Amino acid sequence: MITQAKPVPADEAADSLLIDARELARLLSVSLATLHRMKSAGKLPRELALSRGCVRWRRETVELWLSASEREGRLLDRKTWKALSENTNGRPAR
Repeated sequence: MITQAKPVPADEAADSLLIDARELARLLSVSLATLHRMKSAGKLPRELALSRGCVRWRRETVELWLSASEREGRLLDRKTWKALSENTNGRPAR
């Protein structure tokens, strides 16, 4: 018997390890179209491809990226973020 997946309650979704494009767009206060443009331009942390057409971002990575971006006064692009996180073992410099 196949059952349909039940929606995850908002409080559980907020604590999940992975976030989808909609949630990331909400965190950045941008539209999905803008988020996809940012992704194409390499302005987001690397995403995880769970299957064809299904990508997610690690919540912790996004939070660290946003924190580092805030300190820099601009959103860090993927290349800059990768270099920064490699030099600090995935944690932003304090």
